[in-house]
Amino acid sequence: MIPSLRAHLTRSLSLMSVRLVLASALLAPPVLALASGLAFDPGAPSSASFPIEAHGFETAGLGQPLVVLLAALVAGSDTASGALRTILLATPRRGAVVGPVIVVVAALGALIGLVATASAVIVKQSVIGSAGLSLDRFTTGMAWNLLGVAVNYALIAILAASITLIARSIVATLVILVPLVLGIGISLLGAVPLLRFLPDLAGMQLLTPYPGVGLLDPIPGGLVMALWAGAAATIAGLWFSRRDVGTE
Repeated sequence: MIPSLRAHLTRSLSLMSVRLVLASALLAPPVLALASGLAFDPGAPSSASFPIEAHGFETAGLGQPLVVLLAALVAGSDTASGALRTILLATPRRGAVVGPVIVVVAALGALIGLVATASAVIVKQSVIGSAGLSLDRFTTGMAWNLLGVAVNYALIAILAASITLIARSIVATLVILVPLVLGIGISLLGAVPLLRFLPDLAGMQLLTPYPGVGLLDPIPGGLVMALWAGAAATIAGLWFSRRDVGTE
């Protein structure tokens, strides 16, 4: 498993598309936080009602589509390039192929969540000046929120990779997941409350608080999202293990 993990990580990071999306995912939240901070008006009514500790975390939702794209590229690159047949012939144990994919995308998702969101929070809090918090005043709640973003990104990456492995299509993954993480589900939540158990909405409050809209609390929501990710990864592994090499 370890050699396969190292090999898959090396192959993934050697792709220009993966490197570009990874760089974009790391840079987009702090850049958006900078723009948001420069436009911040402490006298506006909406600003007064927005918790100080939440500044910077609002960019986390905007990083999700990039995490989905990155995970789909990592999981689907071998199929798209035609290299998967050779990999399967060299690695007969299918679990040693699927396992590293899941581990790599989860690790990259968590890394993006930690680095990009922490940068965004620091940038936003610094730019808004006296209305923000200095580093020595960051709260335990903010640290937990940061951890929640990392968990959310890791789980959404596992979902994206699993769908890609099942569908053998990067496009299918983007069509399914990107509209969800961009908020199509939350717009229907008032009419269909059960939608809060879908993976994107279940884990939404891991990113930043959304009070009063009927979402699950962070911990139960994270558990529901983890069940979705675990089920998707299990199905992907079983499906992949029974697939004929000649169809790849």
